[in-house]
Amino acid sequence: MNSQVYMLIAAAAVMFSVIGGLSLLAHYYTLNGIKSKTVGDGQHGVARFATKKEIEITYHHIPFDVRAWRKGLNLPADENGNAVQGLVVGCTGSKGAVTGLIDTGDVHCLMIGAAGVGKTAFFLYPNLEYACASGMSFITTDTKGDLARNYGIIAKENYGYNVAVIDLRNPTRSDGNNLLHLVNKYMDLYRANNNNFSARAKAEKYAKIISKTIISTDGNNAAMGQNAFFVRP
Repeated sequence: MNSQVYMLIAAAAVMFSVIGGLSLLAHYYTLNGIKSKTVGDGQHGVARFATKKEIEITYHHIPFDVRAWRKGLNLPADENGNAVQGLVVGCTGSKGAVTGLIDTGDVHCLMIGAAGVGKTAFFLYPNLEYACASGMSFITTDTKGDLARNYGIIAKENYGYNVAVIDLRNPTRSDGNNLLHLVNKYMDLYRANNNNFSARAKAEKYAKIISKTIISTDGNNAAMGQNAFFVRP
């Protein structure tokens, strides 16, 4: 009888030891334990996480003060007063005192995430706000019309943007573009003053640009190679 009790106690002790060991290993072997260093001689790649010092050097740190921006105050600028334009790739701080990490390089950024993770609310909207505050021109795709409703009004009323919406589903409700606008403008100036040859020359120039945009007179140019796919018929 006593031997069975001892065996149960020993089994329980071993079980608790195993559980404790697994918990200890789980504590040390977590994502927080990943170090920003390369492995071996780079045979598995040399990519690593950036250090805090590298982040300080690489990105501009701009206080993200939306309320002030919409009033025209404290707009994003460097120490020389020049606008800091770029992508918001991250942030530091807490609510009420957020500092945006701005990448001012000529780069592309791809945002990948499942539905509902906040791609629009936590990435796209802050970038649109910053684009407006820093005075950038931009184009966005908007299949649902949410951006036009939510940020089109903000861009127009708070930042003075001229917002245009191209609606391919309802063309009659879409903003348009008259390709002949500049041609008509300078032709009207020339007709008002037949000695204004500069206006006539500009009208002819823009007419030639439009004609080459609509139709190519060069035919199938062999020098275009694979890029011929993108050439106008």
